[in-house]
Amino acid sequence: DDEDELEDDDDDDDEDFGGKKIGKKKAAKLEAKEEKRNMREAMEEEKQKRKEREEQREAERAEAEAARKREREEKEEAERKAQEEIKKKEEEEFDKWKDLFETGEDGAQADDDLQESQGMLQEFIDYLKDNKITPLDEVAAKFGLKAQEVLNRVEGLESMGRVTGLMDDRGKFIYISMDEMKGVAKWINNQGRVSVEDLVSESARLVDMQPREKAPVIDFGDEDAVEAA
Repeated sequence: DDEDELEDDDDDDDEDFGGKKIGKKKAAKLEAKEEKRNMREAMEEEKQKRKEREEQREAERAEAEAARKREREEKEEAERKAQEEIKKKEEEEFDKWKDLFETGEDGAQADDDLQESQGMLQEFIDYLKDNKITPLDEVAAKFGLKAQEVLNRVEGLESMGRVTGLMDDRGKFIYISMDEMKGVAKWINNQGRVSVEDLVSESARLVDMQPREKAPVIDFGDEDAVEAA
C-alpha cells in the first residue's frame, strides 16, 4: 500500500504544460505529440519550399527557353531580311546593267539573261580600263552607241562603283584605279596644301596612263602561228 501511494504521488506530480498543470506521463505524451506535429509541419514546410524552388527553376528554364526562341526567331528574321535585301540589290543592279546596255536604235534590251548582261558589262569596263585614256566617240564606235549614251553608261558605272576616273573637257574618259586614287589622296594629306602644278606632276607619277598590253591571241588552227609560238 505504501508503494502504491508513492506511485500515486509520482503520478500526481504536476507539470506546467501550456499554462496548465498536468501529470508527468500525460505531459510526456503531449510533448511527444507536439514534437511529431512540429516535425510534420517542418517536413511539410520543407516540401513546400522544395516545390516552390522547383517551380521557380522551371519558370526560369521556361523564360530562358522563350528568350532563346525569341533570339533564334529574331536572327532568322534578320537573315531573311538580309537575303531579301541582297536579292533586291542584285535585281536593282541587274536592271542597271540592262539599262546600261540598252541599244540606241530600237530601245530593245541587249539580253534578259543575267550572265550575258554581265559579260557585256565586263567587256565595256575592261575596254575603259585597258585603254586608260579613251575618247567617248571611240567607245561609241566600238560598241555601236552614241557619244552621249557612252557618257551616260560611264556615269552609271561610276555611280555603281564599277569604274573610277574622270572626264576631261575634250570628251575623254581617264580611268584611274582606286589604288591610284588612294595614292594621290595620301600624298595630298601628307603634303598638306599643294599647288596645282605639284598635284599634276605627282598625279602623273602616281597614275599609270599607259594602255595595258593585251596578250596576243593565237589561232591554233594556223600551223605557222603554233610553230612561231
